[in-house]
This record gives sequence, C-alpha cells and structure tokens, in this order.
Amino acid sequence: MNDVIVRINNLQKRYGSAEVLRGVSLEVRKNEVVVIIGPSGTGKSTLLRCINYLTPFDGGDIYLENQRIDPKVTNLNHVRQQIGMVFQDFNLFNHMTAYDNVMVGLRRVKRLPWKEARAKASHELERVGMLKFQTQYPAELSGGQKQRVAIARALAMDPKIMLFDEPTSALDPELVEEVLSVMKSLAEAGMTMIVVSHEIGFARQAADKIVFMDEGVIAETGTPEQLFLQPKTERTRQFLSKLGSGFSYGKDTANE
Repeated sequence: MNDVIVRINNLQKRYGSAEVLRGVSLEVRKNEVVVIIGPSGTGKSTLLRCINYLTPFDGGDIYLENQRIDPKVTNLNHVRQQIGMVFQDFNLFNHMTAYDNVMVGLRRVKRLPWKEARAKASHELERVGMLKFQTQYPAELSGGQKQRVAIARALAMDPKIMLFDEPTSALDPELVEEVLSVMKSLAEAGMTMIVVSHEIGFARQAADKIVFMDEGVIAETGTPEQLFLQPKTERTRQFLSKLGSGFSYGKDTANE
C-alpha cells in the first residue's frame, strides 16, 4: 500500500441529472503508467480533473499518497504542485516565451530564486527537446512543440504523478509522434502517469495497466496484453473493433 500514489474510492460526479462518474475506484502505484480508454462522453477527462480538484466531485474519496483531497482541510495549491497536468489545448501563456512559460510556476508558485528557476526551466525544456526554441512565443510554435512546452512546464514542478488528458487529440497527425515520443521517454524513466488517450499504439508500448471506461464506470481493467488480445467483456470487444486496429481476440498475435 505504501507505493500507491493515487487512490480513488467510489468516485461520483453529476452534472444536474446526468451521472458522469458512477462509482469509479482505481489505484495507481509509483512508476506505473495507466492508460484510460473508452468512448467519448464516458467520464475519462472528468476523472482526471477530479484527481487534482479542478472539477469538484459529489461523492467518494481521492487520496494522494496518504492524504485525502478535501478542499475544506487540504491546501489545493500544494496538491496541484504534486500533480502535473497536460491538457488537450496546451494552455500556454501567449504573451510569454517557451522559457517564461516553464519558468513562471517556478518563480511565482515555488518561489525559487531566478538563477535556480532558470536552470530548472532549461533542464526541462532540454528534456522534451525544446531548449533551442526557448525564446519563441506560442504563436511561433507548432502544435506538437507547444504541447512539449506544456509537458516541460508540468515537469518543472517535480510532480509525483503526471496526468495527460488526450494530449495529442488537437494535433495534426504528423505531429503526434513527437509528443508520444516524449511521453514514452517519461514512462521509461519511471514517471507515474495517468493518460487518457485513443493512441492504442502508445498504450500497447508504454502502459502497465489499461482501464476501459464506459458510461461513467470502469468496465474492464488489465495489462495491454490481457485487454487488447483477450478482453473479458463484450462491450470492450465492441469498442476495440471500432478502432480498426487489427485486434485478434483469443490468441497472441505478437508472433504473427
């Protein structure tokens, strides 16, 4: 239990009469990469936003390590420093350079001295292959480059876990791989991650656990081999068949 970074118990979220999350429970352990898949509108992004309380939830509990996230008693800013989040639409400050976008949290939130913050920002930009673009503004960068800056900004806070909300969905197809490559390198380095994505190739290569969500619940969980090759539920099989990824159920296709 000591290596559990995030623990979610019976999480519930409603918008009016619509139940978006209907009793979701999940554990994510240190160094684990969890990829959440499922049809649109099934609560995947809402689940991520509840984890760091960007979206308040209506029932259940979320723990970051052993700390229950409760806005009445928890310093949410401190929690969010430990939970890095990368959104679909980058959320960069357009009036700041790539370098300043990464540095701003280090100076204003972590209160690091300028020299220390500069060194940290440079390190994270280099880590995602964006150091040579540090003086450029978001308008001068491609979608993939902007997303890599957003990843560097989240990493600069030294989070215990990274959340990715469909980070490639807004990118042109030829730019997707440069972002996935950064994410794969983070996974290989042992970063704890929860990724909402339709990139099945990434999920197969990088995930330790696949979570299939449908209609606000977790319908099935397993390793990539278990869930993609031998899904247990008919609903999972239906979803995977619509992806057109050549899934072959009931046998191992690795050697074909």
